[in-house]
Amino acid sequence: MRLGERLRLVRGGETQKAFAAALGVHENTVANAERRDSTTQDYLLRIAEMRHINLHWLLTGQGAMRLDEPAGSWLQEKLALALTDALRIAYGARYATVPVETRARALRAGATYLRAIGVTENTIPEPDALARLLKLTIEVMGKAP
Repeated sequence: MRLGERLRLVRGGETQKAFAAALGVHENTVANAERRDSTTQDYLLRIAEMRHINLHWLLTGQGAMRLDEPAGSWLQEKLALALTDALRIAYGARYATVPVETRARALRAGATYLRAIGVTENTIPEPDALARLLKLTIEVMGKAP
């Protein structure tokens, strides 16, 4: 997951304008950071402080997203990477059009399913199989009330 995607995930469903106002920055700062995958140290520190976000996760994508969450296991990190790669395969050029919230929900559901069926660090399915799983997951989520 790129920095811009992590920043969008932190913002959640809040508009860029509202998020910017809460942080005390200009709306363009939020938009540019998410689009360009880069921003200032001050902006990242504001987000980390205001939203209790783990700065290491924000910068690298590794570890727990929030300061009050336990650090992820090696299996969780490998699943997240494998599922993110699979989602990119599943949607190809259309990947960016899938809403961030939908991607995040699909990744969480995929990881939960894989852990439930006993997948280990050494038995993570191939990317094509994971891509089919995630496409199906998103289709099902779209039909849910």
